[in-house]
Amino acid sequence: MAGPRKSSARNNSLKRNLLWLLIVLLALVLAYLAYIRIIVPGRNTVSLAEENLPALKVVVKNGCGIENLATDYASYIKDKNIDVVSLGDTPQPIYNKSVIEAKTDDRQDLARLQNMTGIKRFTLAVDPDAPAPFVIILGEDFEEYMTQ
Repeated sequence: MAGPRKSSARNNSLKRNLLWLLIVLLALVLAYLAYIRIIVPGRNTVSLAEENLPALKVVVKNGCGIENLATDYASYIKDKNIDVVSLGDTPQPIYNKSVIEAKTDDRQDLARLQNMTGIKRFTLAVDPDAPAPFVIILGEDFEEYMTQ
């Protein structure tokens, strides 16, 4: 009768060892995931800070007909990481809402500009000959974007 007990004890020992091995492997996987999600992104935070990135080049246009609006807005964003290459007016002052016109399909820089200006509306109008990758067209809601 001692034979079946030895086999049963050996099976239990093997199962216990496999269970411990599985627990150790899961702990290692969790530690690796925590390292990638928490520690690694923190290391790159300084290099990805806005002041360490190149300035975004934009054209600012007055789209609602308010006198000197493009100039006033350019002065307002001068301390942000935005380089205004030119100012102007749209052909017709018909814009109710402000919009960013993207001349390149660079979604990362578009997201940066949206965060800096607060203007979320955009349209994609790719033009490789444009003087700047983005045109900010100020609409009648401009005051909303000059208080951030």
